[in-house]
Amino acid sequence: MSPLSHIHSITSRILNAPKNASGELFTACDELYKALLQITGIDVEEEDNRLTQTLNSGNAIGLTWAAMCIKDYKRTKRFMDGIYEATIDKLKTVEGRPVHILYAGTGPFATLVLPLTARFTEEQIKFTLLEVNEPSFNCLQKLTGTLQMEKYISNIQKADATKWELPQSEPVDIFISETMQQGLAKEPQVELCMNIVPQLPTGTVMIPQQITLTPALINPGKRMQKKLGNPDAGNDIHLFEPIFTLNKKTTLRYADGRLPAFPETTTNIPAALISSYPLLYLLTDIIIYKKEKLLIDNSQLTLPLKLAELNRQQPVSVTFQYHLGTRPGMRFSVQCL
Repeated sequence: MSPLSHIHSITSRILNAPKNASGELFTACDELYKALLQITGIDVEEEDNRLTQTLNSGNAIGLTWAAMCIKDYKRTKRFMDGIYEATIDKLKTVEGRPVHILYAGTGPFATLVLPLTARFTEEQIKFTLLEVNEPSFNCLQKLTGTLQMEKYISNIQKADATKWELPQSEPVDIFISETMQQGLAKEPQVELCMNIVPQLPTGTVMIPQQITLTPALINPGKRMQKKLGNPDAGNDIHLFEPIFTLNKKTTLRYADGRLPAFPETTTNIPAALISSYPLLYLLTDIIIYKKEKLLIDNSQLTLPLKLAELNRQQPVSVTFQYHLGTRPGMRFSVQCL
């Protein structure tokens, strides 16, 4: 079996598998990871491949860590499903040319679009691929050559997508970027979107379509009992109103000013609530495309991010503000009331 046929076989298994087929998906994603390592010949233990690149907009993770994202099998499955569905939808409306997919922050394998080359021809889809990390970009070039993907590629560049300018002659139908961690911390997802989205046509689909950050109080004992399957554990999480949303609308709203931080939001927490739920966390919910979502605990991206342990005796006011720059993320301060 050729390398291309092997990859297509694995990605088809991922697309075809039911969402709840955890064992099957875990195995397929692990096989995909190993197959891509073998094709490219990269050494994930090599120090240069582990180095994070620091940008003005945050961290571009090293090749090793970007490659390992495949192993987060629910994340891989749901992103692949969402992108496949978005491509199907766009093929119904785009006429006279291929659907153009801009993938910013591809990592070494452009993993999320690999299944598309098994399902669509070069007359139906084409890619613009951007990657800023040099070892990852070199690996991407080798992979696309080995898999004979050149016919699908309109443009492939080593570029910082937070500063990249879209050629006017290249209308984009689907824009993909998954350069993030839980809580939208450290990596440049927000600033990348703020650069790219204003350059896109109105009808471009952005994937993920929406990322929401929500503060929550957690009772650790009840949470552990629920994880152990205890049906009588009770409610382990108290949610507040969302404090930050990243989608096309909010991106366009704040992109013009390019301020170093977004507006502040304040959440008041009564003492009685703190006594039952003493730990303050930030939750990340991701709408990939339509019904394809990643919610709490579905992925490394959506594990609750611990912020603080609150004083159980006093009500508090927590002020949140999302910051851009070299250390992007949600900052907060706690004041006793």
